[in-house]
Amino acid sequence: MDLNTIDKTANLSKNNAMSLMVFKLVSEHDTQFGAHPYYAMNIFKIKEVLNASEYAITRTTINSADFYKGVIAVRGEYINVYDTAKWFGHAALNPDDRSVILICEVNHQIIGLLVAYIHGVTEKDWKELQSADENAQKIVSQTRVEDELCLIMDVEQMIAEISGTDLEKESKVESLGQQYEKIILFADDQASIRGYVKAVLENLNIKHEIYNDGSGIINFLEQPENRAKVGLIITDLEMPNVSGHTVIRTIKEKMGLTIPIIVHSSMTVGDSVRQAKQLGADGFIGKIDTAQIVETIKKYFKS
Repeated sequence: MDLNTIDKTANLSKNNAMSLMVFKLVSEHDTQFGAHPYYAMNIFKIKEVLNASEYAITRTTINSADFYKGVIAVRGEYINVYDTAKWFGHAALNPDDRSVILICEVNHQIIGLLVAYIHGVTEKDWKELQSADENAQKIVSQTRVEDELCLIMDVEQMIAEISGTDLEKESKVESLGQQYEKIILFADDQASIRGYVKAVLENLNIKHEIYNDGSGIINFLEQPENRAKVGLIITDLEMPNVSGHTVIRTIKEKMGLTIPIIVHSSMTVGDSVRQAKQLGADGFIGKIDTAQIVETIKKYFKS
């Protein structure tokens, strides 16, 4: 991520907005085309957009995921490509002239996502995004594009499935061997990540409050008697209703509090630490990194 991209990300976040790459998983020739919603993902997770017809997708046996499509060579680098439609339970996509491969970097991993075609890029205020139902799978939030349903896909969940990440195993960590009087506030719109971080903090024997967006953190700190109870705040950036940047701006600028705030994000493209600091955070943790969570707590937690 170059400095211009970082600046653009920061400016969007300061306005509580995000840019979405919007696409379809089935072609216009599909008989079920009209029944399929739009899908989208944060554009800053996308490194590059390739015309699928220009790249030979070679099937290999090294990947067991049933939605694995094959591997492509991009300027000497081999990238695994996955069938996004099949991951969502639809028929496998047969690429045509409009099909594209989204080269994404999430949680320090680079993958290619095959989609039917790109509809375009839209800018949305975080308030225009609604949290997905707790029982919804592979979706983190939803919005409307041209008055049609648009589902924000859970790329992190796909990465976890591909890599075989066991969140229960990842959360196992020994207690730091001391008692903490203060608590940690944590916010993330992904239920799986909330469960994982909750388990980490419980294993560390640290009291905590967990929320599915930034409103919980702000509401807690709006009570003056609660402020002295908090020793650290860890927040995702991408959350519907109240984003991580709103949390940072509200606490640092409006409330004038000095509680350390750490960004916990899967957007690991390029200089994410610089981006987080430009947004006003004190530090950055990439998902999923238990060792880094522990080190961050040791460094910043005001116990």
